[in-house]
Amino acid sequence: MVAGSSKRRMFAGVLVMAFFTLFLLSYFQHSNPYLKSTAFRIFQDSQHCPSQASQASEVVSPSHRCVDPKAVLYRRVEDIFCQKIPDFEKELKNPCFYEYGKDFVPTLKCLPYFYIIGMDKCGTTDLHSRMMSHPHIRGNRGSLDKETQFWAWKRYGVFNYENLDHNLNLEEYLNKFNKTSVEIQNKTSVEIITGDATPMDLWDFRFWRRIPQNFGKSTPEVLTPHMVKYIHKGRTPKLLIQLREPVERLYSDFFFLGHGNSPQSFHNAVVRALHMMKTCIAKHGTRHCFYDRDLYQKLPTRIHLGCYSVFIEEWLNVFPRSAFHITRTEDFHTNTTETLTSVFKFLEIAPLDSAELNKLVKKDRKHVTKNKKGTMKPETYRLLKEFYDPCIQKTAALLNDSRYLWQDVYSRLKH
Repeated sequence: MVAGSSKRRMFAGVLVMAFFTLFLLSYFQHSNPYLKSTAFRIFQDSQHCPSQASQASEVVSPSHRCVDPKAVLYRRVEDIFCQKIPDFEKELKNPCFYEYGKDFVPTLKCLPYFYIIGMDKCGTTDLHSRMMSHPHIRGNRGSLDKETQFWAWKRYGVFNYENLDHNLNLEEYLNKFNKTSVEIQNKTSVEIITGDATPMDLWDFRFWRRIPQNFGKSTPEVLTPHMVKYIHKGRTPKLLIQLREPVERLYSDFFFLGHGNSPQSFHNAVVRALHMMKTCIAKHGTRHCFYDRDLYQKLPTRIHLGCYSVFIEEWLNVFPRSAFHITRTEDFHTNTTETLTSVFKFLEIAPLDSAELNKLVKKDRKHVTKNKKGTMKPETYRLLKEFYDPCIQKTAALLNDSRYLWQDVYSRLKH
């Protein structure tokens, strides 16, 4: 009898705790309008919590399934497809969800609403700086308030100066947007958005062999766009790309990175880089050489970055064309107002009036390469134009846009 009475008291205590938990969750639901769909998620998960692997198996391709659920535990590169992403709050414009601590207090976590994925030395820092003047756009805790460098570098422990050799994980990536998350949660603003403007994301796939789904593969099956798509759970992010005429882009890139100090040093680097790249492509193919870590380290200048079509195609294989807004650096500089207006429209945020736009246009340019030494040698220009011409043709065809033939730029150069 005593044992039975003890069991009944224990059962009654469990019921009381359950009802008290439900009361707390109900309170949170009514006190915060964004908890409608999430208030009972932790309670539901306790009854039916699918494994990380089972969530990953919902992805159609066999290559996009969880294969290394203990990666972080053993300090390997995190398997993104093993991460369970909660449902996003439908009331919010930015993709955000609630996490619950041990005290059942909800904390809002946010992914980027948009990504400026490229290209290096094409004016993306200046573009982002002007975009940040919009009242609904927020930055992040990355470099220059824009670059998390997560997808291309820091998840692989590269250039992670805050914690050397540490592979950043998805939770740490989300923390880069905590300031925006807190603002949305505290002010209950549904229109605020944040972004990740890391221009290396478009092209830097050097560490593809460390992605768990690529182990043992001779060519990559999973790259950055596949992982970005997975974490956004069918809610397609806004992807912005700004491109510059490839020869001028490389000239700026060379001096910005301190690879030389004169037009002659640039010419010498171009000759060596062309030889190395052409030799590699003849033996292994373009995709292998453009994504090869060892070759990248040896190149005297990043000549392959100007073949935009190779990298854009990787992203277009994952996301629809409608997910991209692609602009030219030249147009951005000559008609900043039109470029910004088109960007805000693509992001589906409120337009700025003429006075506000004029203020943005008058801002000083950011991150300008000021140490270019003289004019490029004509012979160097000819060599690069010959190398880039097939890439230029493919980019224009891929985008179905003749502006990316840069005929207007070349016409001005002739005169």
